[in-house]
Amino acid sequence: MADKMKTKILFCILTAFAKWCINFLMKFNFFTEEPKSEEQQVLEKFLSMSVRSSDKVFDEFAKLEGAKVFGTEPLKRFVYIPGTRDDRVLLVAHADTVWDKNWQPDLNQDEQALKYSGGQYFNKDRYSYCGIGADDRAGCAILYLLKNSGHSLLILDGEEHGQLGAHFLQDNYPEIFEEINQHQYALQFDRQGNSDFKCYDIPVCSEFKQHIKSTLNLRDAGKKSRTDIVVLCKNMCGANLSVGYYDEHTSCERLCYKDWLKIYQKTAKMLKNKQKRYEILQKNENNENFEM
Repeated sequence: MADKMKTKILFCILTAFAKWCINFLMKFNFFTEEPKSEEQQVLEKFLSMSVRSSDKVFDEFAKLEGAKVFGTEPLKRFVYIPGTRDDRVLLVAHADTVWDKNWQPDLNQDEQALKYSGGQYFNKDRYSYCGIGADDRAGCAILYLLKNSGHSLLILDGEEHGQLGAHFLQDNYPEIFEEINQHQYALQFDRQGNSDFKCYDIPVCSEFKQHIKSTLNLRDAGKKSRTDIVVLCKNMCGANLSVGYYDEHTSCERLCYKDWLKIYQKTAKMLKNKQKRYEILQKNENNENFEM
């Protein structure tokens, strides 16, 4: 009995000592985190930019080779980086958030405090007014990672406030508007969740929808609502893809890294292949859409 008691006491002492050692090593950073991938570093860079302004996002894209910045008024501006491929696709995201100070300057001045835990990004200050701006900094990060793909990049401001940047482009730069409509098609990265896409009321052909469904394994979420590509797609097909954020427009906004990475990797793989032009539907004499 005495030997058993001694063994038990020794076990408790060793367990306590082991816990103390672990806490000591963690306190002084003897355990290092696994190095983050380039993709995760880029994502964190954009999620850390102030949700109260689009300026830093615009500055980041303006530094890229071939970048052209149009407009000086916040929410009514865009950055266009023409692609180099003959079969280029237009890749679209928006830099603004619903917490932009230029839209509602009297709102609470909170900024996000980004935290990563359990595979998700969120605002660690749960009492904060704002979210992390994943809608649509998640899309901006994807475009940044595709900057050398040969496809065109278009970063817009003011999407959350009535597609102001897209209308600004359409109304003031008709030559660029016509140029972007010569692309094979448009992809916007600005939907919640991880499994769907929307073409809204853009009169896309069934072949284009099937291309998105089969290649990216996404389902068609219908026509309700609108976003920048609804303004931009006059003569080309377009779709808006899920990019892994949830509870957007709230302080509980979060982004699942695995969901975001999945759509980035699938899209990057797809865009390496030869891209075909998908024609929009035509109108018949009754103003009804039909395929040629």
